Amino acid sequence: RLRALLQQLPPQDCDERYCPDLAEEERRQLRAFSARRRQEALGQGLACPVPGPCHGCPCRKCGRRLNKGDPGISASRLGDQFWHPSCFSCHFCHQQLVDLIYFQQDGRIYCGRHHAELFRPRCASCDQLIFMEECIEAEGRRWHLEHFCCLECDEPLRGQRYVMRSGRPCCRGCFESLFAEPCQACGDPIG
Repeated sequence: RLRALLQQLPPQDCDERYCPDLAEEERRQLRAFSARRRQEALGQGLACPVPGPCHGCPCRKCGRRLNKGDPGISASRLGDQFWHPSCFSCHFCHQQLVDLIYFQQDGRIYCGRHHAELFRPRCASCDQLIFMEECIEAEGRRWHLEHFCCLECDEPLRGQRYVMRSGRPCCRGCFESLFAEPCQACGDPIG
């Protein structure tokens, strides 16, 4: 449960103590971002029996009927409607959020991770939100400028050619010396 909670609500999205390498401007932006999210979107789904006045009402997600006394989930930020416990889940990853913190945006429920990603990209290397104006986008993911580095030698790859190896970038030199197949005729690595 703790692992699921840390995945759904990463501490680095809410507290600068978990982001030691942030510049002061990034820290300021993280504090403001976190405060705004808490104020505008944060809530907690409450598990309770469906009350009599809601008998026969449809579940907000699946539309199936909820009966008086059935287990249901109430979310105060989303009105007087109820959900089946299994239906109260993140719109993006579908992880259940019963008795956990949820965030709402445009009437949809999100876990903390995916709500934050609606507004800020997440670094593929450190898993922190990116508050800088500039980042690197490659292979459908984003990185802090200083985190887009070779998986072997740690050299920055900004503006250089690279090869993806196990989902991480590898510079040409390291790839050729460690992973490239040698030519049968001359023995040089095949780039």
